[in-house]
Amino acid sequence: MIPLRPELIEFLTAESLGRLSCSKALRTEVRETNAWRLLAAVQCPPRTTRDVLEQDAISRVRSQALRRRLAADLSRSAPNPPRPEEPDQRNNKFTDFTYFIRIEEDDELIWEGDLSAMPSCCVSNPSLGDESLVLLPSRLLDARMRSWEGMVNHLAHVPTRDEYDDSLMESLKISVVAVREADSVMIALGCFSFAQPIGDFGVNWQPYLYEARSRLYNQWSSNMKPYHFKPSLSFELFHDSNGNGDLFRIKLYMGLHDQADHLVDVSRSEFQLLLTHLAGVDHRNREAVRCALVAALDKNVDEDYM
Repeated sequence: MIPLRPELIEFLTAESLGRLSCSKALRTEVRETNAWRLLAAVQCPPRTTRDVLEQDAISRVRSQALRRRLAADLSRSAPNPPRPEEPDQRNNKFTDFTYFIRIEEDDELIWEGDLSAMPSCCVSNPSLGDESLVLLPSRLLDARMRSWEGMVNHLAHVPTRDEYDDSLMESLKISVVAVREADSVMIALGCFSFAQPIGDFGVNWQPYLYEARSRLYNQWSSNMKPYHFKPSLSFELFHDSNGNGDLFRIKLYMGLHDQADHLVDVSRSEFQLLLTHLAGVDHRNREAVRCALVAALDKNVDEDYM
């Protein structure tokens, strides 16, 4: 058999060298002659000083062209103050995000996946008294609820004063991450633990309240008093003794707290403003969004103490 000479490597292709590497007779010679390194040196030679300098010059020209274009755009932009409708255009809506949900029972994963916000919940209507972000179950989550033995058994019984068992709900842990679809920026909204059932006995529809384990965001008011935002979650189930129980919906509320107490759940528009601030905006709008958030905080604090 003709031995594999190093000077022959440069005439091979990657495909032919691959076949030689699979040969029992030549596998050792391919390894001992460093054939792959020799072939790479021929087909992808290291860049010379001239190549490096040329690439650097191209990068500097591109950077110069981009900064000239940005400066030209700024010079052509109107110097007028922002119009009243512009804040709404730069603020994100609930529907601009996907919500990744993870449900665990006694630290064992039950289900995880993406849920979407109900479009109608993007509109704030404080007169209705419910300013929550509403997430609708997906088909995959519905299917998991029906195959989850513990949940199926729980939903088969409507809670009454004499007979109710919240042990399953107490064992659940729910984590929520908001992901902005435009740029995949993520906001860890929180990990939620069971707080209390908030439904009425004898009723099929039963909401269960879960509280976030930690604060989401700290914010000072305009008079330099510390406040923080902390979300809560309502896990709303439909119980049915005929076996048709299911998860109705998941609702998220954003609570405003001072150092000691929960003051109020903020409106949907303020909730969306907070998400916008946390996800980040263009640097020219950043201060405007922050000031709008402080103004919303001041308004809620003033209303709570009135």
